[in-house]
Amino acid sequence: MSNNKILKKLKGVGRINRRQRLDENESQPWWKVSRRTFIVGSVVTATGVLAGGVWLATRDDTTDVDDDSLELQRAHGWNIGSEDKRLVLQGAQTLDSSRSDGWKKYLDQSAMLNAFQPKSEKWMPYFVPTLIQSLQFETLRGQLTPMFTPDMLIAYGRGQTIAKDFLVNAENPSETAIILDLPGRESIALGAGLSEAGHLITTFDNFPHPLGVAPSHETLAAMLYYAGEIVARQTTVKADAPPVFLLDSKRLENYTDADAQFDNRYLAKVPSAQKLQELGIKSVLYVMPDRTRQQELDDLNEDFVEYQSKGINVAMLPLSDLKPVDEWVEGKKPDGTTETALQRNYYYGGGLGFHPLFFYSYPFYRPYPAYASRYPEYGRYASGRAGAGVSPPVSPPKYAPTPRPTMFRGTRVGTTSARGGIGRSKPSGFGRSTVRVAPGGRVVGTRAGRSGFYSPGRSGSFGRSGGGYSG
Repeated sequence: MSNNKILKKLKGVGRINRRQRLDENESQPWWKVSRRTFIVGSVVTATGVLAGGVWLATRDDTTDVDDDSLELQRAHGWNIGSEDKRLVLQGAQTLDSSRSDGWKKYLDQSAMLNAFQPKSEKWMPYFVPTLIQSLQFETLRGQLTPMFTPDMLIAYGRGQTIAKDFLVNAENPSETAIILDLPGRESIALGAGLSEAGHLITTFDNFPHPLGVAPSHETLAAMLYYAGEIVARQTTVKADAPPVFLLDSKRLENYTDADAQFDNRYLAKVPSAQKLQELGIKSVLYVMPDRTRQQELDDLNEDFVEYQSKGINVAMLPLSDLKPVDEWVEGKKPDGTTETALQRNYYYGGGLGFHPLFFYSYPFYRPYPAYASRYPEYGRYASGRAGAGVSPPVSPPKYAPTPRPTMFRGTRVGTTSARGGIGRSKPSGFGRSTVRVAPGGRVVGTRAGRSGFYSPGRSGSFGRSGGGYSG
């Protein structure tokens, strides 16, 4: 399928009903749904969308409806109930990573989809376009600019290290899927840093909201900042380069006040063990910010346990193990002369001598012999010549996925679909919001922000607390 045809389908695609099992003999997968189907299915009346919600009687002629937050936003606008509020962007920029205003074209949904859809068709089924689809709203586009923050700069530098020092020097990078589970803006920045060495696959499945629990507008703003650079690099990525799944760790942020927050939380979606193995994946590298997190986030637990049980090795890489070192380097100026400048590099374990031990810590990556021969320290440990009881100065976290009770346990759907079971049904009270509806289906208020007729007086449902309304 040509890129243009794929793009047309992505631009209009609707959201999968994850409360139904997706079987091979049933409806087509989302990336094959027609544009017309999406337009008809997503631009609907309030009555149509709210038909599946939980209706609650009120004291006047209005009705309180509890419904899926994303479906409410699709039907009534990304900022439903908070139309008078604006997004807050830290580090807002007027130029993108290429120091140009080329980012403006990526405010167009088609251009952004084209920038971030995987260039390898085998990874297309796992690309989630939902966040990009929110750009259909002009009022959202009018509030967005690129953003760039210090933590994005650090993430980008570490991404370049992973790409240029480890993936490029490994014989078998295509055998390992990389999952980045960081705050959205950092996940985009890290992905941009390694975009020349892997196929980026975004998994962001919500819309922004001014009162959103998950600050997904920051992810969109980071995408605007790096879109042009990512487009240039992804076009040259090798067909057998590894997949890099970009997750937003803030998707499961605490939801504590239904009157002050809009519940735009969602669940991560990753391929099943069977699908990964069919695509040649033997290991998963789970990348998180630092060593304070000692296990995968709750919505990934069942997936990772399945990976391990099916023979796919899962290892953790704390980004904090790639430590910054400022070094003087010589480089060429635009006029052809040379100059010495201070440059920040990132080394595994904090120094060049420890750097190659990355391959010892993560042995499912096999370094090229020529690379390994340049580092005797790596050779001593890899061959067992370091001596009994001698440990390397840096080592990966001791981690193995272990089953544990979570609110997401048993929610996986579609195990026989073409996407390999990707997707989960949302548990009760998760990713849902309450609106007040007048006769005829018109939304006249939302609980988040207490807009419309809402007033204090009733406590929230599962995952919500404080405030309320009396109707």
